[in-house]
Amino acid sequence: MAENMNFQDVLNAVANGDSDNMTSKKLGISRTMFSKYRNGHKTPSDEMLDKMIAISGLDPTQAYLATYAEKLHNPRVAEAFRHLAA
Repeated sequence: MAENMNFQDVLNAVANGDSDNMTSKKLGISRTMFSKYRNGHKTPSDEMLDKMIAISGLDPTQAYLATYAEKLHNPRVAEAFRHLAA
């Protein structure tokens, strides 16, 4: 995966080239909710992230760190999480 993995990398791995509509169906969520994830307006619950990890085959530790980095409001801490996810 990319150096300094981020949540968009997680979403791209889940999509695996499929449309956002198809990906939302794989996840069992609305297209609107997936769009909120894509646009950074919402981050998934731990349960949804578990489902994303299972579908994508990503390393769970890397995916969790990358996703939690998006939730943090302190840029230094967020960058540290991204660094750990790399």
